[in-house]
Amino acid sequence: MLGYFSNFRFIFEDMKNILVPFDFSHHSRNALEYAAQLATKANARLCVFHAYDRSEVLEGVKVATTVSAMEDTKKKLTKQYGLSEKQVTGKVVQGEFIEEVLQFIEENKFDMIALGTRGASGLQELLVGSYTVSLMQELRHIPMLVIPEKADFIPLRNILLCSDFHEIADDDALDLVKELAMLFNADVRLAHVEKGSGNPTYDKVLEKRREMHIFEPEVDCTYKRIVAKDILSGIKFYMDKKNDNDMVAMVYREHSFIETIFGMNHTHEMAYHTTVPLLVLPEGRK
Repeated sequence: MLGYFSNFRFIFEDMKNILVPFDFSHHSRNALEYAAQLATKANARLCVFHAYDRSEVLEGVKVATTVSAMEDTKKKLTKQYGLSEKQVTGKVVQGEFIEEVLQFIEENKFDMIALGTRGASGLQELLVGSYTVSLMQELRHIPMLVIPEKADFIPLRNILLCSDFHEIADDDALDLVKELAMLFNADVRLAHVEKGSGNPTYDKVLEKRREMHIFEPEVDCTYKRIVAKDILSGIKFYMDKKNDNDMVAMVYREHSFIETIFGMNHTHEMAYHTTVPLLVLPEGRK
């Protein structure tokens, strides 16, 4: 029995501290509310971060008003989602957003960053140089939860984990997916998109078994091999066919298909519904 329970060493330890960069816009407020409900479920701490630049001050925007708005936001979170005052903190600073949030992260420990995307195209904003992708490129050691503007928080039932079945450097990279699955009693669907119809190589078969073994027996994990002309259309086809996926998860590493998805010269239709959050996992979290 001791060996079995040792598998729980990480449970509810990967979501102790969640950072939400916040600019008081609708899409960032939606991301904040999503993250707040996730923090309530996981009994995690939530930090709301806002950075304003000097031009706002010169144009007459009062800093005191921003600080007051942050306090109102914190009170709303505690009242609406049942978070305690100790669970919610706020930080307002002056400076350029990317620089300030990177500095803040360097000075503090966060287990996840929750970011919102705006507009009807949802996650397509990731392709056009938004601060979301800028942070993703800078912060390869922290999981990022990208929450589309139209995403509503619901208890997770199915998490779609897109894998290229190349060996992951750190076995802990998928811990957060397992933690979320166990937190909500959700299933994990391990999807692999291939352009060709040939049989998988022996190395990919081994990696598939290894990744499934990470989740079993605590989490139900199924495998789906998808053959398509390209990765984006393959994922979209599967998500249209199985429209009950509540979150998509991917490992962000160099020279992997996620870099293709976030490449600047992509004309394909986005593979994700605008209501599905995307969890971006660093390959090596140590």
